[in-house]
Amino acid sequence: MHKIRKNPRLSAVKLATELEKRFAIKVSPETVRRVIRSYGYSSRVARRKCFVNEGTRKVRLDFAKSMLDKDIPFWESVIFVDESKFNIFGSDGRIGVWRKPNEELNPKNLLPTVEHGGRGIMVCGCFAASGMENLVSLKTIWTNISILKENLKISAPKLGIQNTFKLYQDNDPKHTALNVRLCLLYSCPKVIKTPPYSSHLNPIENVCLELEKRARKHDISSKKTT
Repeated sequence: MHKIRKNPRLSAVKLATELEKRFAIKVSPETVRRVIRSYGYSSRVARRKCFVNEGTRKVRLDFAKSMLDKDIPFWESVIFVDESKFNIFGSDGRIGVWRKPNEELNPKNLLPTVEHGGRGIMVCGCFAASGMENLVSLKTIWTNISILKENLKISAPKLGIQNTFKLYQDNDPKHTALNVRLCLLYSCPKVIKTPPYSSHLNPIENVCLELEKRARKHDISSKKTT
C-alpha cells in the first residue's frame, strides 16, 4: 500500500508483475485490486488540472482572500470574460488513479494539463450581474484586442455599466500582451489584476460548464454543425 499512497497511478497489473519479480509471489491483478479496495481506495479517473507550483498557489490564495470583503456594488460592476474550448471529436483522454473518497483534488490524484489543448471549437463570452452578452466563435488565431473592440465595448452599455465597469479575465498571454494592455488602458475603466493561471473565481466558468452540458445533448460531428 505504500506504493499506492506514493503513486496512485500504479495499475494493478503493474503491481502484480512487480510482486512476482521482487518476491516470487504470483497473484492476479484482480487480487491486487481487492486488497487495495480493502484499504478504502477506489479506482477513479484523474481530474485534469493545470500544474501549479507552491509559489503560485500562495499568490492565488492571497488573491482569493483579497476578494472576500468586496461588496455587492463592486461585483455588480464587474464584466467577466473568458474563452472556452468545446470538444467535437471526443474527449481529451482519461487516466485512472487509486484514491479514497474526497481525495479527488489531492495533487497526486490530478492530471496536469495545458489549457485549451486538443481539437474542438473555441468561443469567448462575457456577462455581468445584469445579464449575459455576446458569445463569439474564435475561428482563427486572435488577439484580445479584436474581442475588446468588437464585443466588450458593445456589451458594456447593454449591461448598464458602460463607464464604471471592471474587467475580470485570467492572465493568459493573449490577455497580457503589451498591445492588449494598451488597449485596455483606453477601453476599460478598470482591470482586475489576476494571479498566474486561472484561479477559477471567474463565475463564467460555470456558464461554460452549463453550455457544454447543453451542447452534449446534441449530435455534433463537425464545426459546421455548431
